[in-house]
Amino acid sequence: MGGMSLEASMYAQPTTSKGHATRSRLMACARAEAIRTSGRIEIAAVASAAGVVPSLVHRYFGSKAGLVSALVDDFFDRLQAEVLLVNLDDVGDWAARERRRLELGVRFHYEDPFAVVLYGQLAREATVARTEAIRISTVIKQAAAGIRQAQRSGELPREVDPEFAGAAMFGAMQRVMVEALRRKRRPSERSVVDVLWRQVAASVHLDLEATRRHAGR
Repeated sequence: MGGMSLEASMYAQPTTSKGHATRSRLMACARAEAIRTSGRIEIAAVASAAGVVPSLVHRYFGSKAGLVSALVDDFFDRLQAEVLLVNLDDVGDWAARERRRLELGVRFHYEDPFAVVLYGQLAREATVARTEAIRISTVIKQAAAGIRQAQRSGELPREVDPEFAGAAMFGAMQRVMVEALRRKRRPSERSVVDVLWRQVAASVHLDLEATRRHAGR
């Protein structure tokens, strides 16, 4: 995916190693504060935790909205690095790779406490919606590119619309994870992957036998 949202790109980016370190510290403190408060972030609290004056937070992020946007960008950057762009060529064909990618995606969400915040309190903020829309658009394009490649190799049928299928795949993951994360007793990772894999298979017209085979059944 890569890149950053409009809000994050509007403000000062560090040009020195010290500046990068300061911005990283502010991000870490903001993320911790968001998790601690379930998304109720205040610049003064972030600055205090980082041991700096609030004006320094404004320097790098412009406003609370800019800071929140940067946190969302960071989440998607990590999702991309740890799940969406992981090279799984040695796993097998498209279906085997995507099943494995679902496993990585569910584990990523379960292990990252910021996911609960992002899909909870922060989901109500307009800044989050705008930033997510930009990042999700790129995710869908990436998924569509993978589907097209699988179509060229004969692994997926030609009649599948890559963009629609990519949107369905990521949309299903996001909404299923919202439901799973909100529960006090979370379903097992395997059960979540099984639900999502059925949605992926339907999106790209994989038959049920292929679905069972790649699910290891």
